[in-house]
Amino acid sequence: MSDQGAVENLLFEGFTLDRRGLFRLSPMGAEVPVALGARALDLLLLLATRGGAVVSKHELIAEVWSGIAVEESNLTKQISALRRVLDRTPGTSCIQTVPGRGYRFVATVSRTEHATAIAPPPAISERPAIAVLPFQNLMGDPEQEYFVDGVVEEITTAIAHYSWLLVQQF
Repeated sequence: MSDQGAVENLLFEGFTLDRRGLFRLSPMGAEVPVALGARALDLLLLLATRGGAVVSKHELIAEVWSGIAVEESNLTKQISALRRVLDRTPGTSCIQTVPGRGYRFVATVSRTEHATAIAPPPAISERPAIAVLPFQNLMGDPEQEYFVDGVVEEITTAIAHYSWLLVQQF
């Protein structure tokens, strides 16, 4: 795309979009990257920044495939890919086809500065997490404290072998 304006986040329908890519917002507010090709990203950025206005197929092709001769079917293919990613409810779409004219982005878009975008808290992970709390020495013998600590270490180590699980010891 030829427009190299200021970087801003576009927020819509549980997604955030900027020049870095498209991200789905998790319930915790974390940005989860969505796999999207460069052409589809440029196309989505162009449509989303037009504020619901109809953008002609000719203009979309000229902007997204600048200087490259492509068939209209390439545009249709990218629109279909975007709809598969964005549309959650059958029968409704963020991208509306206007027959004989082009496409328009119909989701409500809010704009934020890049620095104020929703960012995940540093300690939160998308992986499930488990905490291993210290055991209490019920024997009352201070010399047996090593045994209690060893049991906690063994449990933590055993659980840590599951790479999909975040383990924290307290």
